[in-house]
Amino acid sequence: MESNALSYVVQTILLTVTLLLFRKLVKLNFWKQFDIPFVEAPLPVIGDPLLFLKTPHIASLRLYKQFPTERFYGRYNLRKPTLVVRDPALVESVTIKDFSHMNNRNIGLDPDNNKLSKHLVNYRDEKWRALRNKLTPTFSSGKLKGMQPQLIKCAESLVKFLSNLKQGEVIDMKEISGRFAVDVVSSCAFGLDLDIINHPEENKFYEVGIKVFQPSYFLKYFTLLQQYLAPLFKKLRVRAVDKKLEEFFIDAIDKTVKYREENKANRQDFLQLLYDLKKKDDELLKKGEPKPLDDGVFDHTTLVSNAFIFLGAGYETTATTLGFLFYELAKQPSLQDKIYREVMTVLGKHGGNLTFDAVGELNYLDQVVAETLRMYPPLAVMDRQIDKDYQIPGTNVVLPAGVLVFIPVYGLQHDPQYFPEPDKFIPERFDPALNSVVKGSYVPFGSGPRMCIAARFATLEIKICVAMVMKHFKVATTPRTEIPIEFEHRTFVVTQKNGVWLSVEKRNE
Repeated sequence: MESNALSYVVQTILLTVTLLLFRKLVKLNFWKQFDIPFVEAPLPVIGDPLLFLKTPHIASLRLYKQFPTERFYGRYNLRKPTLVVRDPALVESVTIKDFSHMNNRNIGLDPDNNKLSKHLVNYRDEKWRALRNKLTPTFSSGKLKGMQPQLIKCAESLVKFLSNLKQGEVIDMKEISGRFAVDVVSSCAFGLDLDIINHPEENKFYEVGIKVFQPSYFLKYFTLLQQYLAPLFKKLRVRAVDKKLEEFFIDAIDKTVKYREENKANRQDFLQLLYDLKKKDDELLKKGEPKPLDDGVFDHTTLVSNAFIFLGAGYETTATTLGFLFYELAKQPSLQDKIYREVMTVLGKHGGNLTFDAVGELNYLDQVVAETLRMYPPLAVMDRQIDKDYQIPGTNVVLPAGVLVFIPVYGLQHDPQYFPEPDKFIPERFDPALNSVVKGSYVPFGSGPRMCIAARFATLEIKICVAMVMKHFKVATTPRTEIPIEFEHRTFVVTQKNGVWLSVEKRNE
């Protein structure tokens, strides 16, 4: 692994040197041709090369506050001209109404060099639409209901772990939440029952899984350069994931699929749904019918890629959100009591079982989850790329294809104009009866057709976890708890740097 990491570092250095030597030495003056405010690039040739050193949400919020009366402003992402949208109504236009002008993200891993890149996050244009249409039914209410027993099983493992702690023992709830998240992904996306929560040291899957997404300056810089130098990365056959890690995940999926084929086993999980899609396309090919995707069928590589991105999207973000949620509950014990009463009331209506319908009735918990995602959205910024000339609504400004569009999620969700006292944890602001949330101001899962396809799954997973924990335990701050919390700056994810250390006490049941 060390040699591979060194190889990546060498590649990154070479790419950076190449950028500095061969880019035309011209000033970044794109925004000067438009009558809109903009942020000057720190360096005239390469923009802001130290962007990767900054804590993303703090840097984004600082820029957001520089233009308090503007609907939008310009900046540079390295050398790329980038429009930053501050107006919620314009956010709605960009992500929904005018989606046809900018339906892609600023990402583009080469599938020839990256076997695990044939997934929704990486796909563009018609490939993305075709795959989105295929995958959308896998997250329907019926499919989520079918996967709920596995989520309950993972939550029960978490309760078992917490029950074995000494009364008041202090643990890192971010790390424990990470185990829970990987347990869920390994079960629902890879078909593996591992009980990682109680046996992390015995699990290669957990070890490898968290290693892929471990925060590092290199990974952050690599991601930034990959977006900017995609053609060069493709030419040099640069890989985003280490080959051995690729092989590990592919092998894990292949073994599960082989077992199910040989034993005619069928399980209601994400992997089974992906396998069924592959099987359907295999049958279409045998009949000589047109290929379902313009770059080929929903094949083996597409299957493993989408299982892998399920891990990528479901591990760090879920662990971080749960960590922040328990952190806020620990600071306000009254909120824990309110959740506990709601959970017990709902369970009483459903025979003591946390059914799919029961989870749906946990309305106050919905507000708590929403407020957590408002204060701590997993990604500080959402991006789009203009694909054809776009006239900004209400102006004469026409932006050409290639310009990036940033939506400052963290800035919008911490703007007192839309969320009074934004630094206070107030779940009641999401009470549906108040109808106080301005459309376009709250977008933790994205917005429009490109929003996170698994948003409902993630919410279900988080609610089940919190409901099960609050039913049996209380959490509290300790001298080891960071208040305020320190954020990790080696990643683009809004996450804790030093964990979330809380004490856990059993309730008197």
